[in-house]
Amino acid sequence: MPPKGKGKAGDATKGEKVFKNVCAVCHSFAAHGTGPSLAKVFGSTIASKEGFTYSKALSGKSSMKWTEANLGKYLKSPADFAPGNAMAFAGVPNPKERADLIAYLKEN
Repeated sequence: MPPKGKGKAGDATKGEKVFKNVCAVCHSFAAHGTGPSLAKVFGSTIASKEGFTYSKALSGKSSMKWTEANLGKYLKSPADFAPGNAMAFAGVPNPKERADLIAYLKEN
């Protein structure tokens, strides 16, 4: 199901390209790097990957899960979702690219 008001579900194949172009600099599915591993991130508790130290801003969201809605908000603007978070990334402004990226994260 796509995020509210965002239309069709994303395309995971296109989302893989977005991931490689935007996220893979700091994230992987194999291990932590500059950012935490994103393996099985969809549906997991926010700031819960063992072995990674999260910012206070993101740790403060640890009662929440990475749902489509939360991923959508975070990927649109990490600073708005968790003010003071450590991720130096402005976000993915294009709603279709965000939906595609979320579809890809759901599969991994």
